[in-house]
Amino acid sequence: MPLSTEPTDTASNGGRYETSNPVARPESTPANPTVADAEAGSERRRERKIQARRRREEAGYILKGLRAGERALYLQEVPRVKASYCRAWDCAITRLARSPIISSHYRFALKGGQNMYGGELIQYYHITCIERLIPNLAKLVVNGHLKLDGWVSAPLGCSISIKSSTQAITDWFEHGGRTFDIQCYERFKADHEEWISETSFRSIAHQLGHEGGRSRDNCYFCEEGPAESREPVRSDYFPAEPEAISLSRLLAVVSDEPHIDAWWRWRRAKKGKQMTV
Repeated sequence: MPLSTEPTDTASNGGRYETSNPVARPESTPANPTVADAEAGSERRRERKIQARRRREEAGYILKGLRAGERALYLQEVPRVKASYCRAWDCAITRLARSPIISSHYRFALKGGQNMYGGELIQYYHITCIERLIPNLAKLVVNGHLKLDGWVSAPLGCSISIKSSTQAITDWFEHGGRTFDIQCYERFKADHEEWISETSFRSIAHQLGHEGGRSRDNCYFCEEGPAESREPVRSDYFPAEPEAISLSRLLAVVSDEPHIDAWWRWRRAKKGKQMTV
């Protein structure tokens, strides 16, 4: 089990140091503030070392299963009914929200092995929790350990189009952690759709101008016709090479959010809860 990250009160310990003699009661804090600060700093450093060691152990556990081919990591969209729990040993969002339920639009699913009911064992994680444990996710993509699970795109109602977001995420996996700026996809999509619309309109208008659909010798469109506008091509909108970007950052961009796991919402929710107590 992961180590507890809740603060412990060791000063009074439930009042067991209380005595009838006030002189005999030990001081709860050192008289010298400098000594107290040094002790607090030492305790924080010790706690950070413990947490870092636990993260290394957890990352090693996940990577061992991936390298052995026993498990695989998948990027998924979270279903509308959000009931999956983050299995990270030290989930920062769980501490903030006081709930392990993954409320983001995306999650990781670690698949492989057998559960107690005989089915496939699946463990879910926040995107940032896995990225904290394994920063170089691009290497997992190259090695085939990290994959797309179905169709993954921007959330409904987002200002980024589903088509652009889907292509950007797909490119990230195909290029091993590299993709293009989301606006490249958006501009190409808009211009290409406009070109298709114009071409279709002119073709339909031309056909409707002919009785019975037959061409006429004196028809300008049939004999010469205006020069067709050039169809937009990807090479005009995208640079030669994609750029490296972390998966959490890419998913935040296509979701049109500052952060993929919306930390500020958890902080606001926690603050509101404290105010109502």
